[in-house]
Amino acid sequence: MTGYTISRFLPPLAMFGALLLPGETLAAALKLTCGRADVMNPRWSLPMTFAYPGGDAGPVTVSGAFGDFSIAVKRSSMSIQGEAGEALDGTAKVRVKLPSLAGLEACIEQTRDPASKPDDKDAFLNARDACLQKLAPAPGGADVVAGLRIGLLADKGDSSGEDGFVDLRLRYEGESRAPDGAMTVEPLPSQCLLEK
Repeated sequence: MTGYTISRFLPPLAMFGALLLPGETLAAALKLTCGRADVMNPRWSLPMTFAYPGGDAGPVTVSGAFGDFSIAVKRSSMSIQGEAGEALDGTAKVRVKLPSLAGLEACIEQTRDPASKPDDKDAFLNARDACLQKLAPAPGGADVVAGLRIGLLADKGDSSGEDGFVDLRLRYEGESRAPDGAMTVEPLPSQCLLEK
């Protein structure tokens, strides 16, 4: 089962929301540490942190399996299933520790099911996930557009055991042979806890 397959089954709250401990607000600084950068890829089973200095806008500093980089975010109000919350949203061009686009696409062509059609998105994503598990990062890293959303929800009844959920997407710059024309890596951080 791939990260893409798992993400299709997760409720929207898990993909776009995060628990904010009662009494905490985004105006204050926060640090969210995830025990694993991705639930499926053993290469990314390393801690990942998201640090925010507070306020209505500013940088989230990301550190972990993909290297160190910052994404400028804005704070906004949000509602998830009737519960009020807040979110940090932003995008930035960054350099990360991923295989080169050319190397990843070559691996996908060799790995994907030869019987699959060129526009078979599932076959493509399964091959992509398999290649990301075996390819080393490019020596100089890869240029991507990183999109980040951390949603914060004051839900005292949450039973996930996590303080936060993160939606992180890393889209390679440049055209791709991916079915939609863009190569995107979508790690699914887990075991995310706010530093108290």
